[in-house]
Amino acid sequence: MFANLIFDLDGTLIDSLPGIENSLRAALARCQPGRTLAPGALCPRVGPPLAGIIAGLWPDLSPEEITALVAAYRAHYLAESCAATRAFPGAGETLLALCAAGKRLFLLTNKPRAQTALILGALGWRDLFAEVSCPDDPARPFARKEAGALALRARHALDPAATLLVGDAADDARAAAGAGFAFAGARYGYGGAGHGISLERRLGPLDALANLPSLLQPPTSRRP
Repeated sequence: MFANLIFDLDGTLIDSLPGIENSLRAALARCQPGRTLAPGALCPRVGPPLAGIIAGLWPDLSPEEITALVAAYRAHYLAESCAATRAFPGAGETLLALCAAGKRLFLLTNKPRAQTALILGALGWRDLFAEVSCPDDPARPFARKEAGALALRARHALDPAATLLVGDAADDARAAAGAGFAFAGARYGYGGAGHGISLERRLGPLDALANLPSLLQPPTSRRP
């Protein structure tokens, strides 16, 4: 059904929430010692860029305070959390199977390139993707995932009818809708699988990444 598969990273391929929580708490201890991160408060917000997440959690922070928190978080995350990040069950095997089946794989993430590169290297996934697109790429930055998806479509001449975006959050669903791609919502992730976003083509539900190959089969070939 699809020749091209675009994956989100956090909450779709990797279970990064423990590391993100750990590094954000460390950043708070350093920059805002009077504040705490309530249990469960971060999970539904993971996906968009960190500055927006922090602003949503603590609306009274100034732009300068948010910038300082982001810097402290990134330093701690690179030093402590990247190497501890784990893939969701079946993620690596699924990616390898899709590559073996001749699919072109892409990664579209809001995670900065330095963090993304460390995680992909630790998991042995660097060579699986035709392109890894991050918001801070010097030559091709993007402010929103919708723009990143459109840029990927243009750079690689992706046929929307043959392209599926797999993600767990609303910004993933909006990116798919904006580029005309089909969307598969990862219900095991953090972002509610993009519910509430109107899409012309939505597959799913995707309850585990290992189920993706069967979801990609034409409807007539799926088991009842």
